Amino acid sequence: MNKYEKVEELLKNYKMMKISIENMEQEIEYIKQSEDGITGIDYNGINTSKTHKFSSMVEDAVLSRSEKIHYLERNIEYNKRQIEKMDKAMEGLSEIEAMIITERYMEGKQWWKVAYQAGYSERHCKRIRTNAIKKLIVGIYGRIGVDQ
Repeated sequence: MNKYEKVEELLKNYKMMKISIENMEQEIEYIKQSEDGITGIDYNGINTSKTHKFSSMVEDAVLSRSEKIHYLERNIEYNKRQIEKMDKAMEGLSEIEAMIITERYMEGKQWWKVAYQAGYSERHCKRIRTNAIKKLIVGIYGRIGVDQ
């Protein structure tokens, strides 16, 4: 997938990424608030193997919750960085470029509706879109080369 396609994918998924962040934050809160009846671990009288390793359901549950929270937090940070990059790059577009990109990708409108709203032909709107995405590539990746 080249950079042009990656930027298109980011634009198409922009709204869902924001929704995903909210859902993951709610999931973290749910995990933190839910109780599994875990209080403490008493190791007295536990026979261990020669390697001093043992398996504990309580420890596994705590680690599993902790790992899930960590995983969700990493995904939230990644999505926030992607959205922030996109928002900053969009600031560099002209008003008409931003409108065409927003309406076509983020709102999912058909080309004829975008063209009507922009006051240009579909063909010209597609040209504006192509140039706008090239600008977004520079804003997000810092390079002009599309296929790198």
